[in-house]
Amino acid sequence: MKICGACERELSDDSFSEEERGRRQSSRRCEECVAAGNQLVLMKKGLARSEEDECPICNLPLPLDDNELPSQACCLKRLCHGCNFSAVKRGMWDCPFCRTPTPETDSQVLAMIQKRVDAGDPMAIWNLGSNYRFGEGVEKDVTRAVELYERAAELGVKEAHHNLGVLYDKGADVQENTDKAFRHYEAAAMRGHVPARFNLGCMEFRAENDDLALQHWMIAANLGYQDALNNVKGMFMKGVATKVEYTEALRGYQCAVDEMRSPERDDAKRLRH
Repeated sequence: MKICGACERELSDDSFSEEERGRRQSSRRCEECVAAGNQLVLMKKGLARSEEDECPICNLPLPLDDNELPSQACCLKRLCHGCNFSAVKRGMWDCPFCRTPTPETDSQVLAMIQKRVDAGDPMAIWNLGSNYRFGEGVEKDVTRAVELYERAAELGVKEAHHNLGVLYDKGADVQENTDKAFRHYEAAAMRGHVPARFNLGCMEFRAENDDLALQHWMIAANLGYQDALNNVKGMFMKGVATKVEYTEALRGYQCAVDEMRSPERDDAKRLRH
């Protein structure tokens, strides 16, 4: 018996083609769903970014290159460079969101995060995991980082799922585990985590599942991920993706990028470069 990733029914093996039987549960479709053109649940969730991915001050989607930056230690909010830049221009050096004085040392940052961890804050647990993963304010301890990421992932933090996916996908400081990488990437992608969606496409491409890779990259491109758009273009040039698919990805990408722009962010970007 196998579960169809589209209709989510448990069906006998002969309800699936030989090719579909060889795929993971989340990526297989029964013959009935294939004939009806029913999409995988994996491809129907995470098609838009969540409110968590918006800057809480300007309410615009955070640029994807900023999305994995550490949160403010005081309130654990992720602020765009534009709002930070605007605050500094006004002479505000404290947190632009909660007005807490900016911590001056790593130990102060760690104390703020630890206080929230002790209170069971999921984002604080994820942040502390990253501290241990990269050795920021604490001695690097990837085993401890994985423990904290897993705890945060259980509490629904998509970034923690993505971090675990990267670790198991790359075999970086942990034993490589493709099944775990897929599972965590999928959990993050279905919650709207764009880099996780892109990485799913890369894993499917390496597994020679071009149809699934293209679907993941189309979704990521429509959410503003440039590497995904580049890969869709590459598949179009090779005749795997159609002109319609590439045009759709290009149009969706540009709309998403426009939504992430603001004069303040443009000013901050110019100053950083």
